Amino acid sequence: MEVTKASKSKESERKGKEKDIIPASPKAPFPECLRYPSLVPPFGTKFGRIDEMMELFKQVQINLPLLDAIRQVPSYAKFLKDLCTRKRKLRTHIPKTVHLTEQASAVISNKFPPKFKGLGTPLISCKIGNLKIERGLLDLGANVNILPSSFYDHFIFGK
Repeated sequence: MEVTKASKSKESERKGKEKDIIPASPKAPFPECLRYPSLVPPFGTKFGRIDEMMELFKQVQINLPLLDAIRQVPSYAKFLKDLCTRKRKLRTHIPKTVHLTEQASAVISNKFPPKFKGLGTPLISCKIGNLKIERGLLDLGANVNILPSSFYDHFIFGK
């Protein structure tokens, strides 16, 4: 009897411990994904979008009250609904005037600068130690392949 009482008491202790243990709930691997999208910084804040929408509505000018116009023209209602629900950038920040560089304005107005003729081979005089070179070829940074005609004739490149 004592053995059975002891085994029963051990079993009751085990059951009591099992009741006290709370199963662990799994954590989300990326908890930032569970946040509401309009509050996450990459998508902008909720208040910034309201300001953009208000700026857009300030530009709308009609002679009828807005709600009557929405009721009469269903495409207005669809446009406003899409504007409020879709996440897209509004074009309210585009400036009205654009300043162009001289080259860009010349291209738009089809006024190209005059084309100058070639000035020939870029030659300079230079002195290296006691050696003075009167007509040295200036490297303009472009790949220029110049070969004296005597080498050209000697190796017969033309034939």
